[in-house]
Amino acid sequence: MPTGSIVCLLPVRNGARFLGTWLAAAPTWCDAVVALDDGSTDGTSELLEEADVVEVLLRRPPRASAAGWDDGSNRAALLEAASVLAPSWIVQVDADELIPTEDAGVLRSFLASADALPHVAYGLRHVRMWGRDRCDPRAETVYRVFAWEPGLRLPPGRLHVPPVPVSIGARVPTSIRLQHLGAAHHHAIAERLARYREADPDGRWPTSFGGLDRPPASTVPWSERRDPSWPIILTPGLEPPVVPAPDRVRPSPENRDGDERPLLAILLPVRDGEADLPGWFAGVRDLADAVVALDDGSTDRTRAILEREPLVRALLANPPRPTARGWDDLGNRQRLLEAAEELRPRWILFLDADERIPPADRAALRRFLASGEADPGAAYAFRVLRMVSPDRYDRAGLWVARLFAWRPGLRLEGPPLHLVPVPADIPPSRWVATTVRVCHLASLDEPRRRARLAKYREADPDGFAQGRYRALLEAPGPGRPLEPRPADAPVILDREAWAAGELAAPALSAIVIARDDHERIGEVLASVVGQEVPEPFEVIVVVSGSPRTARVVRERFPEVRLVELPEPVLPGAARNAGLALARGDVVSFPGSHVRLEPGSLAARLAAHRRGYPMVTGAMRNDNRTAAGWAAYLLDHAPVLPGRPAGELPFAPPHCSYDREILTRVGGFPEDLRAGEDTAVNVELFRRGYRAWFEPSIVLHHRSPCTDLAGLARHHVRRGLGMAAVIERTTPPGSSLRREAQARGLGVGAVPRRLRSVRRHAEGVGLGQVRRRVRGHLLIGAVAAWVGTWWGLAARTLRRP
Repeated sequence: MPTGSIVCLLPVRNGARFLGTWLAAAPTWCDAVVALDDGSTDGTSELLEEADVVEVLLRRPPRASAAGWDDGSNRAALLEAASVLAPSWIVQVDADELIPTEDAGVLRSFLASADALPHVAYGLRHVRMWGRDRCDPRAETVYRVFAWEPGLRLPPGRLHVPPVPVSIGARVPTSIRLQHLGAAHHHAIAERLARYREADPDGRWPTSFGGLDRPPASTVPWSERRDPSWPIILTPGLEPPVVPAPDRVRPSPENRDGDERPLLAILLPVRDGEADLPGWFAGVRDLADAVVALDDGSTDRTRAILEREPLVRALLANPPRPTARGWDDLGNRQRLLEAAEELRPRWILFLDADERIPPADRAALRRFLASGEADPGAAYAFRVLRMVSPDRYDRAGLWVARLFAWRPGLRLEGPPLHLVPVPADIPPSRWVATTVRVCHLASLDEPRRRARLAKYREADPDGFAQGRYRALLEAPGPGRPLEPRPADAPVILDREAWAAGELAAPALSAIVIARDDHERIGEVLASVVGQEVPEPFEVIVVVSGSPRTARVVRERFPEVRLVELPEPVLPGAARNAGLALARGDVVSFPGSHVRLEPGSLAARLAAHRRGYPMVTGAMRNDNRTAAGWAAYLLDHAPVLPGRPAGELPFAPPHCSYDREILTRVGGFPEDLRAGEDTAVNVELFRRGYRAWFEPSIVLHHRSPCTDLAGLARHHVRRGLGMAAVIERTTPPGSSLRREAQARGLGVGAVPRRLRSVRRHAEGVGLGQVRRRVRGHLLIGAVAAWVGTWWGLAARTLRRP
């Protein structure tokens, strides 16, 4: 193959209906194809054999169904077979996918340039087509492009394994689009789901990637990549739309001045808002030209207040009802939007009765809309502050899209509750974050919190819309002052300004603690800083007593916040040093031995947004030695990949937290050599904070255990850490021995632990691995048990 060549890997089964178009288009994005026919019973094999672009063809024996489909081994075989061609780059495009012609040209130009770096996986925007010429306006990123070198290995797994070599930690998204054709109509969706039922009868793997298991909520016309200003490398949060936006005519200043239509109409749905409405109207009179209100069955004086308010230009009403049962937020907001057509406003803003926009933010927003700089094709999002007093807030991680230009026929889509009130034809890629803040008053005091909980339980008694509402009762954490808005603050969020200021504090803080990790810290941090998260996040690295590690961080990752402690400290002290600087409402602690898969931080944040104060995910093993497998199964059995999503009945390992609950337990203990997070997690779980397991959070862990002696030492240390946790959580004067036995750590602990490992491993397809290393498992389990009782004995002797 020539220098700079691109080889495309193609796994396919019964893909004859796609292959004619695919094989004709493939030369636009690659120089050769390595294909694998995975047991086809149609004409797939013949089409591949006759195609000039196919240089290597592998075959599996024909089979009648998709049962036995092993996508992981297929892709690994393709990557190995590509080595005979020694390409420069690998691209992976499935038979029901195409790279559009202009995007293919951009891909070739990019890979031929000096901007394309080895040891980086590049992401394509996976666009779901609907019919021939329409598509879903939303796009996922799939990482399918990387530089080839000898010896590359893909991660293990059967289905839905990211096809990126394990040695590549950095992932960079691009604007290059990949069309998915395999779920472009109802019949295709049914075929796709039937294939997964054959391959995965127990439903271990999700089928919902990119919404492919159902029709799209909305579609837009497909168009080619015509805009030369589209960047190739994307910055999270600044992605261009899936398809180029049509040219929009903005009004000239003369036309704006002569336009007598209202500049801004605020839409207000409200029920029993008598106490809130006076303050609400006082806060919108200098912002809105008109209000369209809907009284959703109030039993207090809400209706009378709305009727006598001159700012209300249209008033809708639902019949009075004694409870919130029957609340249809989608229907109410759609009616408000339709009623606004009589006013023909230039802009629409949804603002609830328990929400306030600070005065300086209102003034900035009004100036922005009047200036003509606002894009009528976008929706604008505001940051929500959970107020705990009139001038203090304790959370600021939620963003809501509420502002958009009016035009006739706008439609909202979504569930009856908890929808995003943005017209369906404005895709998320067109939502723009602003520095405008919304103060939410629903948690100001305990009566308000209880009233809000009662409202949601009445409206959603089965928890269908959200799942759980108990978190609404949580008492506020330490408050932060509502800072005045800087006079020169821009309305559109600038990420650099955000990093330095308070107007848009991050939703999540990822804190990495490291010590003597200079060899692996680069791979770890690349996997963290490269995460795509829909809200701002920050990365803090705490390095203790390790100048070489700090130097790597400083030189390679100048965008992270580095905390360099001159002397080595125990893990709890390092965690607390990072926690003291964290600004996010959610705090995660990726370890220096852990690499994150793409989307993991976004999935963590989404689970916290659903009301879970502790969230954990699946752990994969990157140490393939027998000792490494044994340590992995012993340490992570409850959270192996393949476990279904759900609430956990135990204190979770390696979890993220709502930051305020950490402050309630005083952070992490600083005198433990190991188990500092276990001590905190057990205490939080004891206090009633619950945890969620989210399988789309995937971490790769490389255990330091490479031989039997290392495995034994590692688990003795873990046992000593458990002894310290038991002592810390046992009341003074109580017996440590009885406490340990009450926790199941007596003479039957080792066989019980081994049975638990077997149950979890067999349940996710790792039974063969477990049987291969069962001798190591026994030694590790015994070592942990010995370490626990050795530590308890020493601590008992020291106790007064």
